Order: sequence, then structure tokens, then C-alpha cells
Amino acid sequence: VSPADSSTHAIMATEGGAAPPAEGGVTKSAAKKAKSEAEKFFKKKSDPEGQALIEQGDAAMKEGDLAKAVELYNKATAVCQASTAEGVKKTKAPKEAKEGAEETQKEEGNSAAAKLLLSSPKDNIQSKPMRDGVPDERNYAKNTAEHLAAHLKATGGKYITRFPPEPNGYLHIGHAKAMNFNFGQARIAKAEGFGGETIMRFDDTNPEAEKQEYIDSILANVKWLGNEPVRVTYSSDYFQELYDLAVQLTKDGKAYVCHQTKEEVKKSRDIIRQAHIDHLDKMPPGAESPWRNTSVEENLAKFEKMRTAQYEEGEAFLRMKGDLMSDNPAMWDTVFYRIKYTAHPHSGDKWCIYPTYDYTHCIVDSLENITHSLCTLEFETRQAADGPYYWLLNALRIYKPVTWEYSRCNITYNVLSKRKLNALVMKKVVNGWDDPRLLTLDGLRRRGFTATAINAFCEQIGVTRSGTITTQMHVLENCIRNELDVTAKRAFAVLRPLKVTITAGLDAETTLQVPNH
Repeated sequence: VSPADSSTHAIMATEGGAAPPAEGGVTKSAAKKAKSEAEKFFKKKSDPEGQALIEQGDAAMKEGDLAKAVELYNKATAVCQASTAEGVKKTKAPKEAKEGAEETQKEEGNSAAAKLLLSSPKDNIQSKPMRDGVPDERNYAKNTAEHLAAHLKATGGKYITRFPPEPNGYLHIGHAKAMNFNFGQARIAKAEGFGGETIMRFDDTNPEAEKQEYIDSILANVKWLGNEPVRVTYSSDYFQELYDLAVQLTKDGKAYVCHQTKEEVKKSRDIIRQAHIDHLDKMPPGAESPWRNTSVEENLAKFEKMRTAQYEEGEAFLRMKGDLMSDNPAMWDTVFYRIKYTAHPHSGDKWCIYPTYDYTHCIVDSLENITHSLCTLEFETRQAADGPYYWLLNALRIYKPVTWEYSRCNITYNVLSKRKLNALVMKKVVNGWDDPRLLTLDGLRRRGFTATAINAFCEQIGVTRSGTITTQMHVLENCIRNELDVTAKRAFAVLRPLKVTITAGLDAETTLQVPNH
């Protein structure tokens, strides 16, 4: 076909699928379709003339001459179809380079392909965006310039994350994802020159469910996955500071001691919920606790009686004096302290009152100068800008970290709830926490999974805010298969070999490289 024969080009372009110019004008979609067709044939046969015609067509598109653009794209299609030039072939990286890249990725904890997703600590004035429709007076997530400056002075501007499991069971694959995200983001920040570190913190505020056995197992698994925390801390290390801040909160009239039963608390919360459904402008009788407006002096005296074991368990507890008119249920006077006459695995029997997660989590984040507190989506309402996380820090007038939520790790046909896993273990449905049928880290290790394969899986699924994604089990299995395909040594033997002499086709000694299987 002669390149100069434009009519032939038009016929061939039409047969190849490109849209010919419509009579009376050409649409933009037709021009885009013609360009797509030209690029498709250029990839197959990379003719220089075809490339030049495509570039001319792009220039015509920018000038708005769609008819000319289509004509040029069609010519490019015909030229490439008729050309004898070869297409651009993808080249494989040399084996040595590939192995070097794999080794680098391994050293960096499988986070080489990841990006730094977190905002700069220096920009943390508004720690959390406000929800739509929430008035500004309920925006508790703003840092003062003084608090931010003091925080940056203490941290040197580094990114500081934390991995805070509760030691009430063995870690599972979901915790591996949390580790990969927290430690990984800090590693990336450090690699990019900003500085980054991760604190390993045990959120040990419930002595009834926590054991030293679980603490030892968690530390071993964190190390096995290749993560190195800058230090290991316990929420119980801060029990005295937490108590002192609770006293301050009570003195400020923002906490009170309540004596309602569990059923009475539920009934009052149901009344509050119905009031919001009915759009009432004030709370009806029964919504507030009868002890909500007790004097500061009486609340301080009662809190001291709680500390000195003068109440029975469940007889008294300290609650936040929140905002019942807020549409965030987490603000409806959440419990901050309760009585438990149980020895603590880390602090012993020094205390008989223990702070709740909602009270402890945010304060210890602030005391440890965490820049980004990364949690799963079930904590989203608590960590909203108008939620108790920021309300409490605002009431105590201390630094507010950024909070960031992502979806849990769910895998088909598997249980990833420590409560449910604990039930399976305690009822002896499975043979302990390291049963290879479970996706606990000990179970996976016993099944034959390596740390690098688990990290590769976590890197592959990444983080998302969609709470409905369930990963297929074969995705996890493929990660270990891919690794074993490279690392597992396999061989075969010929028991009755036959000697073969090659007499033609080889002029000299030849060395061949083949996979080890």
C-alpha cells in the first residue's frame, strides 16, 4: 500500500476499526477512538512515520481541528499496519538485578513499593476534618500553636506511630496488617529523610483478660515479622498520670461518679437515641443519669472512695460529662474509670480502679507524642473531630495527634476476632492458639508461612477505608507459593541414565541456566 494514497488509508483504517470522519463534522469521541486505534497498531509495529502522524494528530486535537486529527490518526493506523517494523518488546531485568531488588525489599520490610500516606507533623493544626453539618463549637480537634510547637520540639519533626495491641490473646493476620502499616509508614518517613519511629505499646487496661503469656507471644511475633520498635511501653506505665488527669477533669466539672446499673445505663441511652430520632430540642426525663449534676466536691470524694476500695465492683464508675445533644453516640457520657479487684499482670495489685480504652488511648497517644494514631474503622465515631478522643484532649488542654482509620483485614472462611478465637481455644475446638487451621501468626508459622510472605501479603492488600472488602484466601496462599517457588530447593534424579553424544549444533562448551525445579 502506498503511504501517499490517502483514500486507501481511509479504507484500511475503517476496516481496522477506526471511526471515519462523519459527514458535516467530527465528534471528539470519534477523534479519541481514532487515536486509540492508531496507538494500538503502533505498539504492534513501531513505524517512525506512524509515530510522526500520531504526534501531528495530537497537535491538531489541541488546536480543535478534529477532522484533521482523525485523518492523521487514520493515516498512522494504515502506515503501521503496512509497516515491517517491529513493535517495542518488554525486556526482563537481569536475574542478578531482580535478586538484588528482592533483597532490598526484604531489608525494608516489604514496604519499598509503598508510599508515605500520612500528612506532615508540622501541619497538624486541625488534627481531624470536621463532619458535615457539625457546628464549629463542637470542633475539639484543633491544636493551639503552642501545643504544636512543643510537640515538634519534643519529636524533632519526626513521624511517630504506635502499634498498641491489647495483651488478651495471640496476634493474627489482621495484626500483621496493622504492624505493616504502622511500622511501614515510619520506615518510609525515615527513608525519605523526615525521621520516623514506632512505639510498641501494650494497651493493658483490663486486668481480667490479660496475661504475661500473651505479652511474651506478641513481642516474639513483632520481632519475627522484622519490626523493631524504638521502645516498648505499657498503658499501665501511665496509671498515675491518668489518675491525676481524671482528678483534674473532675475538678473542672467535666466528669462525675455514677451509680447506675448496666440496665439503667442502657435504658437512658435508648431514651437519648429516641430523642435524636424525634429531633427534640432538649432531652426528656430519664435521659440523664441521676448523678450527672452532682457537685464537684462530692464527685471528688466518691472518686477517692473508688480508688481506696470502698465500693463493690459495678457499684460506682467515673463518666465523662459529655454532650447528650450530639448526634455522635460516643459523646453520651462514656465511662472513663471502673472498679476491678483483679491483680494486673504488669502493675500488680497497686490499683483497684482501671481506666477504659476510650479514656486511656487518646491521653497516652498525646503523652507519647504520637504524630499519627492509626486505627481500624470501628473507632471512627470515637475519633471524630466532635468525638470523645478529641473532646477529652481538648478538655485537658494537651496536644492532639492526627487520627487515621482504615478497614480491618477480613479473609474468606476464617475467623479474625480475638474474642471468637479465644472461644475456640477455650472450648478446645482447636488445639491451641498455634493450631495451623487458625490465621494466628503462630498458626501460620506452624503451617509453613514465612515472615516475608506475610509482610508481602500485607503490602499487597494495602489499606483502604472500605469496610466491606473480604480478601480471598488464595491471595494469602499465593504469597507463600511465590516465595517458595524461588527459594525452595528441588531436584530430581535419573536412576538409569543413558549416555547421549551431541555431534552437531554445538561448536563449543555451552552453559545453560534453568530454574531449580
